[in-house]
Parts: sequence; C-alpha cells; structure tokens
Amino acid sequence: MAEHATQSHAKKEESATADDVARLLLSRRLEDFITGTRLAFVPTLGSAAALIYMFYDLVPVMVLGAWAALQLFWLSLTGMLARRIDPATAPLGQLDRQWHRLMLAKGAGALTWAFVFPYLATVATGLAAAVLAVISMAILSAAVLVHRTSPFSARVHIVALSLAMSAATVIQAGWAGWPALILLAIYALALAGSVRAQDRQALAGAEAEIARRESAGTVRMLLHDYEEQSSDWLWTVNREGRLRDVSARFAMAADRPAQTLEDMPLIDLFLPGEDRDRLASHLRDRNRFRDLVVKVPAEDAIRYWKLSARPRSDGRMSGVARDVTGDRVTEDRVAFMAHYDNLTGLANRYLFNDRLRAALAQEEQARSVVLFYLDLDDFKAVNDTRGHLLGDRLLREVGTRLEQEVRGHDLVARLGGDEFAILLETRAGAGMLIERAHRFLAVIREPFELDGQTYRISGSIGIARCPEERCDAEELMRCADLALFAAKDKGRDTIALYDQAMDRKARDRREIETDLREAVARDQLNIHYQPVIDLDSGEVGGYEALLRWYHPQRGVVRPDEFLGVAEETGLIVPIGEWVIGQALRETATWDGDFRIAINLSPTQVRSPHLVDVVTRAIHAHGFDPGRVEFEITEHVLMQKGSVCGANLEKLRELGTKIALDDFGIGYSSLSYLRRFPFDRIKIDKDFVEDIEQSADNQAIVSSITRLADALGMAATAEGVETRAQLDLLRKLGCQEAQGYLICEPVPGENFATPDAVEAAMHGEASGILDYRKAREAVLRRRGREAG
Repeated sequence: MAEHATQSHAKKEESATADDVARLLLSRRLEDFITGTRLAFVPTLGSAAALIYMFYDLVPVMVLGAWAALQLFWLSLTGMLARRIDPATAPLGQLDRQWHRLMLAKGAGALTWAFVFPYLATVATGLAAAVLAVISMAILSAAVLVHRTSPFSARVHIVALSLAMSAATVIQAGWAGWPALILLAIYALALAGSVRAQDRQALAGAEAEIARRESAGTVRMLLHDYEEQSSDWLWTVNREGRLRDVSARFAMAADRPAQTLEDMPLIDLFLPGEDRDRLASHLRDRNRFRDLVVKVPAEDAIRYWKLSARPRSDGRMSGVARDVTGDRVTEDRVAFMAHYDNLTGLANRYLFNDRLRAALAQEEQARSVVLFYLDLDDFKAVNDTRGHLLGDRLLREVGTRLEQEVRGHDLVARLGGDEFAILLETRAGAGMLIERAHRFLAVIREPFELDGQTYRISGSIGIARCPEERCDAEELMRCADLALFAAKDKGRDTIALYDQAMDRKARDRREIETDLREAVARDQLNIHYQPVIDLDSGEVGGYEALLRWYHPQRGVVRPDEFLGVAEETGLIVPIGEWVIGQALRETATWDGDFRIAINLSPTQVRSPHLVDVVTRAIHAHGFDPGRVEFEITEHVLMQKGSVCGANLEKLRELGTKIALDDFGIGYSSLSYLRRFPFDRIKIDKDFVEDIEQSADNQAIVSSITRLADALGMAATAEGVETRAQLDLLRKLGCQEAQGYLICEPVPGENFATPDAVEAAMHGEASGILDYRKAREAVLRRRGREAG
C-alpha cells in the first residue's frame, strides 16, 4: 500500500510538472505568435497592396478584391483571437483551444496566399513577375517570424507556399526552371529545420523555466523555514547599499519597523569603526565577504552581528546575519583571561612579557624602559592567618593603589602570588627611580580598611633598567629579580637598585651551587666537632657536629656561604642525611658516655624520610638513641602542616633528644616552648657576647636558665670565648657551655680518646680541666672526712 501510494504521488507530481510545462509552452507560443503577427501585419498589408497595384490591369478586379478581402479577414480574425485571451491567466484547456483556432486561421491565411501566386503567375511579365517573386519569397520567409514557435502552422505555411511558388515557377519558365525549383526546395527545407530547432529551444526553455521556478520555490520555502527556525536572518541591498525586501525577522533583530528599514542604508545600522568601513567597502565594490563582525547600538549594551553576503546577477547583494553577542562576550572573556589577572584585573605575566618585549624591541625606546619588581613582605602569613578571601581582597587593593600611581601608558601587572611588576618608560636617573619606588611602598604601607578591621602590610622593590644600550626582556627581568632579592635580603620595606655587584653575587651563588653538587658527589664535605662541657663538673657532656667544606680551589668554605644555597636548592636533604650517618659512624667508636648533637634544617624536618634515615643510622652503628640530640630552630616550628610536628614526635619516640637552638632571638620563642617539650635550650651567643658589660643580657640569661629549670629542660650557652663569661654563666645558673674558649670545632680524630680530648682542649681551656681535677679532689676529701 505504501509503495502504491508513493507511486501515485509520484505520478501526480509528474503530471503536474507536464501540465506546467505545457501551459508555459502554450503561453510562450501565444506571446511569440502575437508578437510575430503584429510585426508581420504591416509587411503583409503592404505586400497585398503591391500585388493589387501591379496586377490591377492584368486580372479581374473582382478576383483581386475578393482575395484581398479574404486575406484581411484572416488577419483580423487572427488578431481578434489573439486579443481574446490572456496567456498568463487563462486555464490550460482554454489556451489549448485558442491555440488551435489561431493555427487554423493562420493555416487558412497561408492557403489564401498559396492561391494567389500561381494565379498571378499566368499573367505576370517583366516588373510584375519580379515583384511577384520577391513578395512570394518574403511571404515564405515569414514562417520564421510568425510561425517559429508553432510547428503545425509553420509546416502548412511552408508546404502551401512552396507548392504555390513551384507552380508559379513552372507557369513562368516551364520545366526549364528546374534549378529554381531545386533552390526553392532547399530553402523550404532550411526554413522547416529552422522552425523545428526554434520549437525545440522553446520546449527546452519552458522545461528549464519550470525547473528554475520549482528550484526557486524550493529555495524560498527553505529560506522561509530557515528564517523561521534558525538564529540567522536574511537581508538584501540594492546597488546603492540600501535595504530591500526587509523580512520580519530582520526588522525584529534591528528593533525597527520593516517600513522604516526599507530603502535605508545598511551601514546606518552599525556603529562607526573599522568593521563598518570594511562593510561599506564590500557593498560599494560588490565583493563577496564572510563572517564580518560589526557593532550594533542597543539600549542595554553594544551588540555584535556577523554578516556574510555575495553579489547577485541583478546588481543586488544578498546575505545572512546573525547575532553573535554571546559568542563575542565569551571570546572577549577568554581574551581577557589570557592577558589579564582574573583576581585583580591587572595585566598577567603573558601580557606583561609581551609589552616588555615590544618596548625593548624599539632601539630608541629601550633605554627608557624601567622595571620595578614588588613583593609583599610576609604576605603568606597574612594569607594563612586571616584567610585566602581576605588575602585576595588585599591583593586587589594593592593592585588598585599601584595603578593609581602610574600614567595611562604605563603597565602594572600581577605576576603571581603577591608579586607585582610595574613597567615604566622614563629617562629619570637613579635618584628619581628610588623616589618613585618609595612612593609605591608608601601607598602599600597605608592602612587597609576591610570589614571594619585595619590591616597594615609592607613590600620590597627591586629596580632595573637595561645595563647596556640593548638588552632582551629575559635579561631585564633577571636584573629586576636580582634587585628584588637584594632588597628582601636587607629586610622588610626596602628598595634595591640593580648594579653589577648583584650580578657577581648571583654568579658566585650559581657557582657555589654547582660546586656544592660536585662536593657531595666527590666526598669533599667533612664534619668537625665542638665539645660541650658541664659547668659544674668540667667534663665533656657532648659534641656538636658541624659541617665543613674543603674546596680544592676556594679552600675552606664557611657554612654561612653554602648552607643557605643548599637549603634553597634542596641539596640540604641529601647533605643532612650524610651528616647524620657520618656523625654516628665516627663517634660510635669514641670513649665516654657523651651525646652527639646534630643540626636539622627546616627542609630536613619536612622530609618524609627523616625518621627512616635516623633509624637506619642508629641501628647500623649501634648508637644509643638517648645519646643522640637534634637541634632545630624556631623556623622549623613556624612551618604550617603536620609533617614537621609528626617527625619531631617520631624522633622523640625513638628515644632521641630535641634541643631548641638560638633561643631568645626569634619572635615567639616562649610560645614554642609551650607547644613542644624540648629537652634542651641553647642560649644564643648574642646574649653571651656582652654578658659581662650588659645587665640586660645577664637578666635575660638568668630568666632563660630559671625558665628551663622550671620546665625540666637543660640550658646550654653558646659562643663562650672568655673565662669571665664562663664564670658568670655558671653563677647565672647555666648548666653547660661551648665555645672557642673551650675548644674550636676540629676533625673527629681529635676526640677519639680521653688523651686526645685533653690535647684538643688546650690554652684557656686547660683551666677548665684543672677545675674539674680540683673539684674531684675536693669531693674525695669530703668523702674521707665523712668517713
């Protein structure tokens, strides 16, 4: 059933198409026939008049008059039939009937002409015969003009007139005129072929027109559906770029009535700019274009249209438009995120690098480029204690203040975290640049009012400009980074201007880092030991392991020259693991019940492998864990996270001791004593150095020793260099001491035996040993007296 219905529908469509072709073909034939008849009307009357004039005296007047009347009748009938019907609106059946009537009338007219030529040939001589021949050929040729799209009437016309003219030729010349008869036959066949070819062209043209109309109808239907369902809309402009045939959707998109838009220049809908100028150029030159985005004014905000168009054969241009405001906003947002910091709205690192490279690429401008690197002091502490939301608000406020201090063409960028960069173009000297930097620090130093609370922060700035006539962006940023590092090294709220000394220092640091890596691999590191004595007994209570580096070219490198580099580069972890193993390996064979103190850096304490390393070293050398003491500074406890505290607890669980080094010089030493139960407090040498002259130092040391005693901790003084310091520390309650007075750090073989210890502790230290011996004698004497 479905197949039958499909076939039936296909037949209906085929029938409808055939009717359309037939109707169009008939309409065109009628129009063509009417046009040809009109054009031939005057020549036909003229030919008839010429024949009457030439043969008026040769044939009966009644015959000529009857023939002329009949010819006029057929012409009038043909004209009347043609005017009675409108080919564009008449039904197909009526057109077909009217067409057949016209063919009959024209056929009768052709037969009328065919009668007169043989009749007149019987009497034609001289000029009359020539006129008769010319008129007969002209009437025969009229088939191409009048009958070119009507094959039936054309065949009747050609056959009738060809036979009539052949008879006339035979009458005039007899059979001797056979060449003329052959030419006449050839000419008639050519006329018939021409009419047939023209008829075929007419049929093909009608079929092509129907196909074109169907395609156009399909296109119109699709365009209508497209405009109804798509987000795009259609538009058309004439040669002058004025809108034509404005659709309802286009009018709705433009938010104007269609009548208002009709004949309005298309470019008047858009805001001035380069895109509108390009559109005007395309419309003026009638160039095809695609995806041209232009701005459209709107009440709420600017909107964006994307236009495409191509020229048409009729001189117009047609195309489609689409509102791409949402896509453009998204693109602008993506572009903003690619070039600007999402938190502060300042330029990000990418845009900053791009602007810096562009500025340095111009030789005349390069010497004017000045770069400020600004880093907030201890911002991480603010961020961690007050929360990231508050920290973000502070960063935004800092960015706003910095932007208010620069000119419109200068650039403020946030490079990440709490680091900002300011790119200026100025010929100012060093003094003015430092003054400018002080202004930046001043606006940051001003209090911030957030949520009713007042916050104060500071920053450090490094300043750099190209050290030579030309430099690249990477070199200038490196110089600014070195200057910032130097500023922060001086303390908080400081400024540093780049100079060559910073570069040399940076190169030295890189060389130290490279050499230090080789030193670890080539076993150039060594450990020296400094004894710690008991101030009551004078005996050696322990040794502190101190790292030393013997460089083949530099000689002895001081710890303060390379430990910071090791800490920053992460080399401190493998170095620290080596120190733990080496210290326990060397001291495991020494005589005496002493402890060995080993310093741990903050990075070491954070290491997840620290406890395993200590455990393996203790077990490998059979060392009593109670004789191992690890010294840490308060910087270890300042670190966030649970790893440090957990590692310290695990070290305590192993049986090792924990000492707080450099006590008293930090910000929160007392709070750390409450947070962690240390076994020992080491009094910093700064309090020992002037203890003889400074009552404040004496009070501080006395307070520390009493505090340690109250908390069950031992107190050890560092940096003892005179006997007076030693005696005073003993009076103030200090239990142990170490320093150059007692013994400077020396290699481990100096303490392998008791004799070696006494030999190492020479000079002023011999008095301490003498004190120990005297005290032992006193104790023995008291024992005898008691006995």
